[in-house]
Amino acid sequence: MRTHARASLDLLAERLGTLNEASRPLADAVLARRDLLLSRFDELRSLDGAGMRIRIHGDYHLGQVLRTEEDFVILDFEGEPDRTIIERRMKQSPLKDVAGMIRSYCYAAYAALFAFTTHAPDSQAVLEPWADTWQYWVAEAFLNGYRAVAGASALLPRDEKWDRLLRAFVIEKALYELGYEVNHRPEWVRIPLIGIRKLIGFIGD
Repeated sequence: MRTHARASLDLLAERLGTLNEASRPLADAVLARRDLLLSRFDELRSLDGAGMRIRIHGDYHLGQVLRTEEDFVILDFEGEPDRTIIERRMKQSPLKDVAGMIRSYCYAAYAALFAFTTHAPDSQAVLEPWADTWQYWVAEAFLNGYRAVAGASALLPRDEKWDRLLRAFVIEKALYELGYEVNHRPEWVRIPLIGIRKLIGFIGD
């Protein structure tokens, strides 16, 4: 996790001059707290009772879920496209997929916000808290439903271990997104940068 996180942050620093004006201050803020971000992964070294590892989806997000008349269908189990085949096949905590879906809500909220404010940029400051509110409560509903169905399954950690592990996976996913967007869609890099900036604020509290 640290290796991939460092690679994404190094790439961001290397491409800093190529980012647009809206993304550059966010990138500066994230790079300034690099050590704080990486330290979150160190906490996992001593984490006992963190649940089990299984075959996971690996790239679980809203775009991989189709709503049918009475059910949902999940697609594309090949994992994250920028990971090696060996990494995609590794057994991991189910919470990695949970983190992927939580980050997907951030993408949905901010992609809609940026699309709407393209022609009304002055409204972004007013609308952004609503995007954050939607993202927060949708994630809460998803997590509550997931935990209710999972119950006392041995697959998952308990209590504060759940929170610590999930938070680390959310940070890891956001940093993966950062590297992906810098490489493939630099105009989208604002979304993971905003997410990481908010996670930094949470860590610092």
